Amino acid sequence: MITLDTIALPQFVWLNRFGYSAHVSRTEFALDGAMHTEVATKQAGRPIVLFSDGEELSLFESIAAHAAANAAASFTLDINGEEMTVMWDYSAQPITGSPSINYSDYDPDEIEAITLRLITV
Repeated sequence: MITLDTIALPQFVWLNRFGYSAHVSRTEFALDGAMHTEVATKQAGRPIVLFSDGEELSLFESIAAHAAANAAASFTLDINGEEMTVMWDYSAQPITGSPSINYSDYDPDEIEAITLRLITV
């Protein structure tokens, strides 16, 4: 179960859970050709991408309202008991989704392909 602050996201999955490296390295060469490599552990900045195939409009609006109210604030993300301090990742659009059926006058019932972008702090 995923909980974004106080919003339950039972149908969401963590897309980029695997394949993340907590280390960063930098390599440079000295004038005599010797290679120098520095390796360090990242202190923050892990990207987290959550995805759902489709959700009701009310949940999507709750998430969008949370992002608007907490644009520069950190909050808790709980994924199956693993708590992380995160914030919305505005390096790209933090929330995307599209209506399941396009309406001219009414709101859609569901939003499809919802993607949430967060980053650890």
